[in-house]
Amino acid sequence: MKIQYLGTAAAEGIPAVFCDCDVCKRSREAGGKNIRSRSQAIIDDKILIDFPCDTFYHTALYGIELSKISTCIITHNHQDHLYPEDFLMLKNGFSHPESTKPFTVYATHPGYSQILCTTIPQNLENPDRLVVNKIEPFSPFEADGYKITPLKADHDPKCQPVFYSIEKDGKAILYANDTGLFPEETIKYLKSNPVKYDLISLDCTNMMLGIYYGSHMGLAENIAIREKLISWGCADENTKFVCHHFSHNGGGVTHDDFVPIAKKEGFDVSYDGLTIEV
Repeated sequence: MKIQYLGTAAAEGIPAVFCDCDVCKRSREAGGKNIRSRSQAIIDDKILIDFPCDTFYHTALYGIELSKISTCIITHNHQDHLYPEDFLMLKNGFSHPESTKPFTVYATHPGYSQILCTTIPQNLENPDRLVVNKIEPFSPFEADGYKITPLKADHDPKCQPVFYSIEKDGKAILYANDTGLFPEETIKYLKSNPVKYDLISLDCTNMMLGIYYGSHMGLAENIAIREKLISWGCADENTKFVCHHFSHNGGGVTHDDFVPIAKKEGFDVSYDGLTIEV
């Protein structure tokens, strides 16, 4: 199984829009992996995770043909993870896809409703181009041959946020951005339905901030949840752990600063374009 990180920042991006803080200034100057667009990922070039406002940029930069992708899973409906206005580009005249297979989106109720409210007035939500499915936490579904399980996240509750367990052919990835320490219901589910993950990607928005306020994690929380996941049988010494989803407010560190710190603790650090195969 392969994951490619298309974007790796929180809502503001790095360097953040309108910002001249030290991290943004140094990131601008250093360039390269220090520049981060809004978070999005793709599994095996088939399962798109989230649909932010930077999706066009990602597809152009990495040569991704959305017309050949039929599955998109949404974590929550904050605009850096769901920008439904771009689904209107599926309209006749705006796109000329060769495939007749619809673009199928899976989202919890707030995202599901937002997509329909955006697309139905434009006569778009139809089985020819776009299909929207409402999902619930802890209710697995199958898409493109993958078993996908939404797990409840600790984030803005109005969004009914989830993160995802993705399994196929004996391989498994846990993709958990935009969550604080896992909610009790998710812990119970993981313990009762153990999956040995080959890769676990954890929200690290707060990086080295050293303050935990819920909703997001930093490196300290990533270390703590890793130990829990190992104790629950969800990970072992062969599991690859990746810090992902970063803010310029994460304790004064750029990507270049953070990599050796995270490496010392046994974590890889995502960057825009990073591809990992497990």
